[in-house]
Amino acid sequence: MVLTHFHADHAGGAADLAHRDGVTVVAHRLEAPVIRGEATGPAPDPAGAPRWERDLYDEVPHPPPAAPAPVHREVADGDELDIAGGAVVVAVPGHTDGSIALHLPGPGVLFTGDAAAGAHGGVIPGVFHADRARAAQSFRRLAGLEVETVCFGHGDPLLGGAGVALRRAAAALD
Repeated sequence: MVLTHFHADHAGGAADLAHRDGVTVVAHRLEAPVIRGEATGPAPDPAGAPRWERDLYDEVPHPPPAAPAPVHREVADGDELDIAGGAVVVAVPGHTDGSIALHLPGPGVLFTGDAAAGAHGGVIPGVFHADRARAAQSFRRLAGLEVETVCFGHGDPLLGGAGVALRRAAAALD
């Protein structure tokens, strides 16, 4: 089980699943202390967020932190996981300090976590970041990957032309 970051909507089931046979919980080394309950992660910083994002943040329910869970393997940028023919860890700090994405170069698939989101059949940068400038840099980094399919933490996947859509959205940030 790969946790892209510590937020409860992504790590909330880890404590229940971590003790099952064959389950290995994987997270970035900066997220691991938060997932284990040893530290508190940063809250989103609304400064610089567009008004619609601040309004959305005020409207959505905020679940309590996820129950502490073990992290069996701590990873860093560039580490390769022996899943799906080789998944490369891509550090995408900004949403949280240790947010990660997974890139499967062989089939051209990207799992973004909350660094990006699916919206209206396309892609946008994610929302509710702890550090907006770093999140924008991370989004640009994802746009540089060769991918055809992208799966988001939130929103419908793009099943073709995902790299083009990411690059178009990244160009709009400038």
